[in-house]
Amino acid sequence: MPIAQKHFIQALYDSFPDPVIIVDSDKIIRAANQSTLKQFGYSLSEIADRPARILYGSQQDYEACMNKGASRAPGEPVSDGIYLFARKDGSAFSARLRSTQVIGDDGTMLGFIGVVHDISDILALDRERKKTVDMLNAAVQAIPEGFAIFDKDEKLLVFNEAYRRILGAAGAGLHIGMTAEEILVAVYEAGNYPFIPVGSPDAKAWIESRIADFRNPSGKAQVFPYADGRWLQVENLKATDGNTVVLRIDVTELKEAERARDRQRLEYYTLVQNIPDFITRVSKDLTYIFVNERYAQFTGLTSDELIGRPLLDFVPERDRAPLSLVLANLSPDEPIVTREQRQQLADGSDFWIFWSNMAVFDGRKLVEYITVGRDITELKRQQARIAQQSAELQRKNEALNQFTGTVSHDLKAPLRHMSMFSEMIGEDVASGNLEELPLYAKHLRQSARRMDQLIDSLLDYAQIADQISHWQTVSMTDVISDAILNLDSFIREAEASIELSPLPQVRGDPELLKRLCQNLIGNAVKYRRDDVKPIIRIYAEKEEGSIRFYFQDNGIGIDPRFSKKIFDVFQRLHRDETVYQGTGIGLALAKRIAESHNGSIELDTTFTEGARFMLVFPDMRQSGGK
Repeated sequence: MPIAQKHFIQALYDSFPDPVIIVDSDKIIRAANQSTLKQFGYSLSEIADRPARILYGSQQDYEACMNKGASRAPGEPVSDGIYLFARKDGSAFSARLRSTQVIGDDGTMLGFIGVVHDISDILALDRERKKTVDMLNAAVQAIPEGFAIFDKDEKLLVFNEAYRRILGAAGAGLHIGMTAEEILVAVYEAGNYPFIPVGSPDAKAWIESRIADFRNPSGKAQVFPYADGRWLQVENLKATDGNTVVLRIDVTELKEAERARDRQRLEYYTLVQNIPDFITRVSKDLTYIFVNERYAQFTGLTSDELIGRPLLDFVPERDRAPLSLVLANLSPDEPIVTREQRQQLADGSDFWIFWSNMAVFDGRKLVEYITVGRDITELKRQQARIAQQSAELQRKNEALNQFTGTVSHDLKAPLRHMSMFSEMIGEDVASGNLEELPLYAKHLRQSARRMDQLIDSLLDYAQIADQISHWQTVSMTDVISDAILNLDSFIREAEASIELSPLPQVRGDPELLKRLCQNLIGNAVKYRRDDVKPIIRIYAEKEEGSIRFYFQDNGIGIDPRFSKKIFDVFQRLHRDETVYQGTGIGLALAKRIAESHNGSIELDTTFTEGARFMLVFPDMRQSGGK
């Protein structure tokens, strides 16, 4: 052999990617290339001159290989087979062995050259593919939905048992190779489509429409009433290879659930529309996406007119910024906030709504707001009545306390005088001294008259609140005009002048208000300065939710230290009744009348040019219906 050829064969042998093993006629390994050493994990010294048996995974595979080689027919130098081989570490692998006999010049068989090609990956892939196919077939048979595939000629290629069951009586004759039209006709003739009775004149057109959908499927599922009161979903899909995949699904339970949901939705919708509460849904940008009829009626618009309108258009301007801020601060952790809203109706009365605002989130993302409003106007009125009654009760308790103090002091004073002069009269009569009797009798009469005045004043004071039975709109200009007329002679005598500005209306009892104003005007005239003609100014100012009336004079004034005390029962700052007559109950009566009208009265201590009283009443629009 030329040296170049020898080198070439040696290089080929050393670099061959598959193991190449040379075995002599006694099955002893004489040589092995590098791929052999790498694949089997041996060194050359470990494998050389060893029996070929060490390379096989089992005795059975070794014997099978040897027997196959021994039974080789003359002229058949090559043997091919798949055997299990073993590495030095004991791991096994499958490989294809291609062995070639080495024949000497004399025709004697000298040994074998074996080439081992590892096919374990290929076998594993085949096993995995078979396993996948088996799993797919099992899955197709196990799924409850009817499944079938038709070829380009519309003939049935494969189907599962669920498909056969769904066909009902027609499923007994189902077999591979049937056309889609044959199956459809069989199902129809079995009576599985009750809305198209067998023999119906519409049957032909309906079958043609179903075949047309099979041939050119829209890709959309269709649902039909089916046998035994059930519902069938039909879906046809055209595959890229031209085959048609069909799905037949019993959706009876789904249809019933859908009907139940529709009924429930209708019930909820009816409830939402007829419930007395206001219910709205508001988008993230605070526009209405749903309102119920109750709320629409309240706004005076239709539901369609409200949809798309901004929520804030229907919120009082003073509440818009606070409401926007509150809604913006809602979170999945605190998604609900409540608030009370006061609105004014066309007739001037208040309408109160208690709103519950809930933010709806998808995870942390805001979806919309749901608002529920409840009319709490009557509740507010009841609360106002309860507050008024509580205040009235408190006033009566205060009056009772003052009455108790008065009885213990002011009423006892004339009684003590009467008792004293009675004893003196008795002593003088017993001694025969009758000269002082007329004087004693005079003092008795004065004490009795004083006590009578005190008792009448107390009764007036105690009964003030109980006299308001019918609230009405009262013109304060008319009330003060009547009071001035009642005091006409007193005013003329004092040469007093009264400046009366136009005054607003209030709600209350005109007679009680007249008594209140008469007391204030009378005091302004009574407590005048010497040689100064009284000037009384009466005017009013409107404030937020209230009206403030001023009674101002240029008289002697009142020390600010007594600004509270002057409104107590029988509190007189001037003890000499010969100068300033009265029981000291006028301002107490004025305070009681003001409070019985949900108002108040106080002395303006900042006014120093006389006395100025401030009488405050609620604005008619804020009077809670009174």
